[in-house]
Amino acid sequence: MTLFKQIALLVSVVFFIFVLATTIGDFRRSSEFLEGQLQTSARDMATTLGISISNSGASQDKASLEVLFNSVFDSGYYTRIELIDTAGHTVHKKEQKISIRKVPDWFISLVPLREATGTSRIQQGWTPVGELLITVHPGFTYVSLYQSLKATVLWAVLLFVTGMVLLWFLLHKIMQPLDRVKKQAEAIQANQFVQQKILPSTPELRRVVEAMNNMVSKVQGIFVDQQHTLSRYQDLLYVDTLTGLGNHKYIVNQLEQSHSEDAISYATMVIFKLQGLEALRDSKGYETVDNIICLAAELLGEYCSIDADEKCARLSEDEFALLACVEPEMVNQRINKFFDKFRDKSKRYSDTHQVTFIAGVTRLQANSSTGEVLADADFALTQALGKSSYSIVETTRSNMLLPQGKMQWRAWIEEALLENRLYLASQPVLDIDGSIVHKEVFVRLKNEQDATISAGMFMPMALSLGFGLEIDRAVFKLVSKVSKVDPEVPVALNLTASFFDSHCHISKEFTDLLAKFIGAPGGLCLEASHAVFNQYPLMCMQVADRLRELGHQFGIDNFDLKESLGVLQSIRPSYIKVNANLLIDLTPEDVSIAFQALKTLVATLDIRLIAVGVSTQENYDRLIELGIETMQGHLLAEPQDLL
Repeated sequence: MTLFKQIALLVSVVFFIFVLATTIGDFRRSSEFLEGQLQTSARDMATTLGISISNSGASQDKASLEVLFNSVFDSGYYTRIELIDTAGHTVHKKEQKISIRKVPDWFISLVPLREATGTSRIQQGWTPVGELLITVHPGFTYVSLYQSLKATVLWAVLLFVTGMVLLWFLLHKIMQPLDRVKKQAEAIQANQFVQQKILPSTPELRRVVEAMNNMVSKVQGIFVDQQHTLSRYQDLLYVDTLTGLGNHKYIVNQLEQSHSEDAISYATMVIFKLQGLEALRDSKGYETVDNIICLAAELLGEYCSIDADEKCARLSEDEFALLACVEPEMVNQRINKFFDKFRDKSKRYSDTHQVTFIAGVTRLQANSSTGEVLADADFALTQALGKSSYSIVETTRSNMLLPQGKMQWRAWIEEALLENRLYLASQPVLDIDGSIVHKEVFVRLKNEQDATISAGMFMPMALSLGFGLEIDRAVFKLVSKVSKVDPEVPVALNLTASFFDSHCHISKEFTDLLAKFIGAPGGLCLEASHAVFNQYPLMCMQVADRLRELGHQFGIDNFDLKESLGVLQSIRPSYIKVNANLLIDLTPEDVSIAFQALKTLVATLDIRLIAVGVSTQENYDRLIELGIETMQGHLLAEPQDLL
């Protein structure tokens, strides 16, 4: 029972007892008063009538007695008048049966009144001749008591109801600060920090609210400090200080993570090179060179803003890298626009005609190592060095027959969807004791030669051609069947940007998918990358809230440590996935405080930390030393065909 109900019940009971006691006491006093009045009336009338009989000498004359008795009896206030002689014989008697109207029988039975009888001696001269008895009719008293009781009860009920209404408003007013304190505590539990701006006037409650505000402020301060620590070390490790883009280590980690997960991957890598920086530095100095480099970084950042999943970085002083999610054909078109913008905006700097761009482009292949990808891109860039300024050279080391050009890709994907060649594979996320936390599912397809094509090889082009919604619907149907395969293990599905872009989160297919897993012991885990969350934050929060209501889980993949606290507060994920190399990079002696900050954040907020991309035994052993208990990667388990 809530505190409000307890106080309300206690005060109500006390008030009810008080009203009841007052009503009963008032009724008893009224009853005793009226009963005394009856006795007095009986005695007075007996005395008056006795004097009349004595003075008239009618004690032996029945006719005279009848006249005197009727004059009193006909008033209706008396039930019996009797004259008894000295021998005890009745000389004359007049009586009526007691009949009380307008008063219920239960009231008469509950309120018995003593008989009010008055007596008077009858004398002739000094000689006693008898005794007169008069009994008063109680009906009028019962009516008066009954009407009085009804009025008292009515006023008592009105007073009680009015008191309860006032009590409710008063308690509601008093309990409002406590209710806000409760909501404040629930907000803290939900990873949110709320300060109460309205302080109650009651001193005790004011101290409670001030204590809660101080506690919230301190907790929030701890989390903000941890976030700043993470963000600072993230910048130290992966951000180029001059341009604000990622550095060489950042792009390598992105490549390794892309190759370690059998999911939607990058399709193309580009390396850009600025030519003529040395000559410009000799003529204009370092500041002009830095301005040119920052201009190139700014334009490259605008290029990456087209797709939240695309990444760019500065590899060295004059080289930049780009990981794109579209095929080289579309990348080349965008690069030419990028070159045009650079030529136009670089005119503000004198002699900048000496500085030009070239680009080497390579298509990413499945099962290719990071070193092979970088080697292919460097080879393409080397070939571009021998050509004119702003030239683009593409090299492709293809190990699988894939369509060439948008028209072939469109026809190939349409045919695969029509023939239902999509199927699912899964890779388990394992706890340190070997138990399966959940299985992340990936979509694959079979080509005409029955060879397996991973999502990383066809999804970028499929998304660029607008097939995202059709593939999402097909995947939902396939995932709905997974619960029958192993209902005890949760299934995790990574939501793409196309899922939110096509408003699939409100579609019937998605609703049916969630309903399919309601009540399943394993449940359903849905996750989105941090880049997708930044692109569709409100939709991600709506999906996360909906999943929690249904007993499912929401997670964040490829978690960005620079924006940790804000994201964790707004979306309240059940788990986050962080690249294993990033966790290891945070743990040398000079930056170990960053890793401790991350562990403090996730442990306090009850969020499971999952290290992904665990591909070597060395990484696995290091993660175990760091206390990471949940991992995913090819070293632990290879993806297996599911449906």
